[in-house]
Amino acid sequence: MERRLKRKVVITLYLLCSLLFCISLVLVEKGFKPKEEDINYVNNVILNKEIPVNKSLTTIIRPYNSLDIEILNSYYDINADADSQKNSIITYNNTYMQNTGVIYGADNSFDVIAIYDGEVIRVEDTDLLGKIVEISHSNNVVSIYQLLDNVVVNKGATIKQGDKIGTSSLSNILNDNKYKLYFELAINGKLVNGEQYYGKPLEEI
Repeated sequence: MERRLKRKVVITLYLLCSLLFCISLVLVEKGFKPKEEDINYVNNVILNKEIPVNKSLTTIIRPYNSLDIEILNSYYDINADADSQKNSIITYNNTYMQNTGVIYGADNSFDVIAIYDGEVIRVEDTDLLGKIVEISHSNNVVSIYQLLDNVVVNKGATIKQGDKIGTSSLSNILNDNKYKLYFELAINGKLVNGEQYYGKPLEEI
């Protein structure tokens, strides 16, 4: 009788120990399991591909995409050396003018393109500078394209960066046989050297 009682006590203790061990495992597992809100946070923030990590800014491009373009006449900088200033003087009909833009040229006709998104605010045909197109951009920036031929935009048109505006022309300015584009850039109403702004985001000007 005593032996049977001992056997039942041993079995009962064994079952209790097993039950306590199982309960401990469950509690430990719950302690290490992340909360549902933590999982949602990971899914919605870290793994959400729609949230941009680094926003890239669109930069100003050159007003052409040809590779054989050269600067025929550069922007006149009052602080530049004498040789640079000499190359920045336009001579036309015995008149000397300080260049307020950059004259690009090539042996062959090339397409002229918009440096940035904007709106065409002027399309005009003049005697001295030929066909002129002005485009207004954000941040009080205006790009001016002169000595053009075959203009393909109209005043009021919305322009995307890289859109064709027209083509270069064989102008008599500089007295050579190059196809030319006379490009000016104005920021807050002041003409600046466009060569210093290519590759820069418009938002940082």
